[in-house]
Amino acid sequence: MSEMVIGETGHPAARGTKTGAVVLESFSYDDQIVRMFATATLIWGIVAFLVGLIVAVLLVLPWASFGLPYLSFGRLRPLHTNAAIFAFAGNAIFAAVYYSTQRLCKARMWSDFLSAIHFWGWQLIIVSAALTLPLGITQSKEYAELEWPLALAIAVVWVVFGL
Repeated sequence: MSEMVIGETGHPAARGTKTGAVVLESFSYDDQIVRMFATATLIWGIVAFLVGLIVAVLLVLPWASFGLPYLSFGRLRPLHTNAAIFAFAGNAIFAAVYYSTQRLCKARMWSDFLSAIHFWGWQLIIVSAALTLPLGITQSKEYAELEWPLALAIAVVWVVFGL
């Protein structure tokens, strides 16, 4: 939790009183959720880039999958794109939104519990996608590969985020 104090003499946010004293406004923010999403961004970014590297190697050396369908280009490429889009970029966007919204509104998030549900729900969706995509459990739609239970979970987590 960080705290920001504004309102020094001469600053527009400073309010004078009858005695001439300056009253300072203080704001308290929930930076823990921002750090959690930022950390997840770094972790998932590394995972997405490593899977991308493996996919690139498979383009040049297709036999490097050792004949295992779970390691084939067709199964790992959707994993790479979903990890880059949903895990890496998604977590980065959520970190930025949680950081900037609190400062623009000069108010703490309404519920730390809902923020935690949002974070852990999003990570659970990402892990579920990372397990199902290499197994070939997909809808076979470009950038919408996840099966309906995961698509429904994404909708629920977005609703929690919007509350």
